[in-house]
Amino acid sequence: MLCGISTACFYPQDTLKSLGRTLALRPGCTEIFLNTFREWDPPYLEALCRARQEAGVPVVSVHPFTCGLEPFLFFTAYDTRFEDGLLLYRRYFEACRALGAKMLVFHGNHKARPLPMKEYAARFCRLCEEGERYGVTVAHENVERCQCGRPEALRELRRYADRPLKFVLDLKQARRAGADVYEVAAAMGPENICHLHLSDEKPGRDCIAPGEGNFDFARLLRTLYAGGFEGSAVIELYRDDFGRPEELRRAMSAIQSIQRQIKEEQP
Repeated sequence: MLCGISTACFYPQDTLKSLGRTLALRPGCTEIFLNTFREWDPPYLEALCRARQEAGVPVVSVHPFTCGLEPFLFFTAYDTRFEDGLLLYRRYFEACRALGAKMLVFHGNHKARPLPMKEYAARFCRLCEEGERYGVTVAHENVERCQCGRPEALRELRRYADRPLKFVLDLKQARRAGADVYEVAAAMGPENICHLHLSDEKPGRDCIAPGEGNFDFARLLRTLYAGGFEGSAVIELYRDDFGRPEELRRAMSAIQSIQRQIKEEQP
């Protein structure tokens, strides 16, 4: 499992600067959170590509800043707007291809206005099909404010989908949804989880650097590996959730150490 750091940790700093700070920590991989439309324009995108190539760090995933618009674009009764949503996300798929990322993170519909899951699944599968044309997997994340933030909804999504789906398991979002992370993982199917957003927890704090709290990452990784997980992972925190950037490096090293320990346990 490649383990790295998301540029989202440095938000709201400019994405190119955030990438530079992230790469300086020598991550095993990174996720780039694009924050404006101009960041997929060729000059800016080329600068991102140069930075990651010079550092020799793979970009495993791209996170779209328009995730908040996904209910409006993809889960609308207005068909033409859905088609425009597909056109818009093709720009992300092109950015993924330029950066070498094989995955786009997707939040989905807002839970306040749920769509019947059969229709939800059909629309999400259509977006997945569009991504495949660019060699990009659209992976659905469990997000507390969204319709598929809890295990029961994730199971229903898989039941109605006409294709195998891929998922991003976000630990802090599971906590904020009041869901057991192992139930969320089981609902997704560990073999379908292609990416992890990692964070730790302690009393009064639901999002801190791994290694600073009491979450059992060894248990989680053993459970996921036993279920067929073969994905990547990034440390994804909010800027107020850590102090010095070196704390992100230390958190990543803690996860990598657990990985090595688990490998040594294998016969």
